[in-house]
Amino acid sequence: MNETERVQNQTTDEWINEYNGIKPFNHMTILPDGSGQITGLIAEKEFALLLIEEGITFKWCGSDKGPYDFVIKINGEIITLDVKCKKRNVKPSSQYDAHVNSYQKNYDCRIYVFSSMTDDVVTFMGWCGKKEFWNKANIVKKGEKDSEGFAEKIESGKIKYNQLRKMSDFIEIAKRNKKPQM
Repeated sequence: MNETERVQNQTTDEWINEYNGIKPFNHMTILPDGSGQITGLIAEKEFALLLIEEGITFKWCGSDKGPYDFVIKINGEIITLDVKCKKRNVKPSSQYDAHVNSYQKNYDCRIYVFSSMTDDVVTFMGWCGKKEFWNKANIVKKGEKDSEGFAEKIESGKIKYNQLRKMSDFIEIAKRNKKPQM
């Protein structure tokens, strides 16, 4: 069974069990109960299902606890992707922020895919090349408050979702096997 078939046949509980339950991964885990990891894991599964639906071959690496979640090949070149997800108690908006912790800036990852999860529904907000993200990002410090009054939990880079590339563009690039311009 290949990775695509394996993912397609797994239940969410089986997928989550590959992540050692909900305990924090390591000292970099922001939320103490590990709930952010579960949110991310659900987004990874939804992304895998999107790739399957679109007929895009991939390898899921999320359970390896490395710097990226997926690998795809475009024109024979290996492209690594990291899926980012924020759990929200409001509907997703293009005015919200795509967010990457600063300690991940030098991770071996080529593309970020951003999503929001509300009421257990994942919405893909867009994607961005890693270099492009960090060139555009507004760097915020731990404790700094955003426009809504939320304090940053860790130093991070942020850009608005409306500055991201459309998911449909990513799907077209991956399906047509064209190299993304980043």
